[in-house]
Amino acid sequence: MMSPAADTHEVGLSPSELRQLEPLRLASRRSFAGRVRGERLSRNKGISIEFADYRDYSDGDDLRHLDWAILARLDRAAIRTYQDEDDLAVYLALDASASMDFGEPSKFQHAARLAAAVGFIGLVGSDAVYPLALGHPAAPGRALRGRASHAALANWVSAWHPTGVNGLAASLTRFAAGSARPGMFFCISDGLDPAAPDALRALAARGHDVVMLQVLSEIELNPDLEGDLRLLDAETGEAVEITAHSQALRQYAENLAAHNQALEAAATRGGGRYLMSIVGEPLGLFMTRGLRRAGIVR
Repeated sequence: MMSPAADTHEVGLSPSELRQLEPLRLASRRSFAGRVRGERLSRNKGISIEFADYRDYSDGDDLRHLDWAILARLDRAAIRTYQDEDDLAVYLALDASASMDFGEPSKFQHAARLAAAVGFIGLVGSDAVYPLALGHPAAPGRALRGRASHAALANWVSAWHPTGVNGLAASLTRFAAGSARPGMFFCISDGLDPAAPDALRALAARGHDVVMLQVLSEIELNPDLEGDLRLLDAETGEAVEITAHSQALRQYAENLAAHNQALEAAATRGGGRYLMSIVGEPLGLFMTRGLRRAGIVR
């Protein structure tokens, strides 16, 4: 069940940002069998532009592939599918667990904007975008296709608050154990779950092209704290009392760096990608330069 709607101004993309994203296309390192005609050439050999089957029309489908004869004869909207091109399943996994509700602006607000941007690129490229809220028991949403589905995606992103208590790794492991067809899996999260690397490896083992977009705040990377502190786990409610001094902060930095390296190794081991995005950095710069340099978009 969705949480109460968030303020859409916190996650919405501006017209100028959308124009920056318009020319980009997602670049998977794996070849997947598509379900409907997309814009990606299949690696299957010996297949030309060949009719495959019909399926029911859904919102966002390209009307150029609508069979008008069937519509006139049977009053049913049907789309022709082909064997020469594949659509790409893009799983947009936005971490809506409680740990994302940190900072101002929060990690979740930043992650939600990243999710909206990645999803928009997928929709413009005629990919099948499946939204998924991590930390909650909800199943992936239905596939969104085509530019016309951008409003539906924006509404979905804006409808979540970071209140989930299921945990990042548990959500990823549950998805990996399901029957979803392999695709490009974007995990947009702070990644601060000790079991997250194992969960990413499970996704790659199921054939997914994993892209880990880790979202952290500046204060998590460089905490400016001192004295006696009481830390509260946002998801379990457990409290830990510490004394922040130079040695403790140095140990914290080493532990965080080791965990982030484990995340990167898990994501890239199967050919996937890993990038970190710091809360507050310009979205356009990260999408057009960072993702392009990593080969995530072209």
